[in-house]
Amino acid sequence: MRPSHIPKIAPEAFFAWIAGREGRYELVDGEVVMMAGAGRRHDHIVVNLITALNLQTRGGRCQTFTGDTYVATSPATRRMPDLGVDCGTTDDASLVADRPSLVVEVLSPTTGGIDVTIKLAEYQSLPTLDYILLVDTASPKVHFHYRAEDRIWTAIVVEGLDAAIRLDKLEVRLELRDIYAGLEFRPKPKLVEPASEACEPGGSDP
Repeated sequence: MRPSHIPKIAPEAFFAWIAGREGRYELVDGEVVMMAGAGRRHDHIVVNLITALNLQTRGGRCQTFTGDTYVATSPATRRMPDLGVDCGTTDDASLVADRPSLVVEVLSPTTGGIDVTIKLAEYQSLPTLDYILLVDTASPKVHFHYRAEDRIWTAIVVEGLDAAIRLDKLEVRLELRDIYAGLEFRPKPKLVEPASEACEPGGSDP
């Protein structure tokens, strides 16, 4: 991600500025930041997640949104997660989620560091948000952040194609097999311990 060479602007001016422009941009503390491009594995996972979420939220009180919808994390910041679920009112003219309950970031080498630090802290400050998924692309692994009953954030790692994630407040269940459908993974190298030298029967150390 890299800042563009324009002065700080308000959100209304930002949305006017990006209208009709190519590329994807975020507004970060009043500064316009161009988003890095995503790879094919990233896009494949995003499509799988949108499909799985939309099948379970369609027609309900909450709606799945794509990476063209922004999330306001502060008065001067508009983030663009890869996808999410909005449980607020629907306004066809608005580019900002009204009451986001879930946001998903599919990690990549260029943005992963920001996603798991700065963005994560911003998302966790949102009072309406219940779930955050940080999805790995190299292996079937999801960093799952959720608010417990006391509203304190809890984080667990969900790993393996046989695992699943329950988003009870959304009545959604996501199986990692569906999230990573169509992708192959390189096997992890096995650590082989060197064989210990055995003494011959009846032998002795020199």
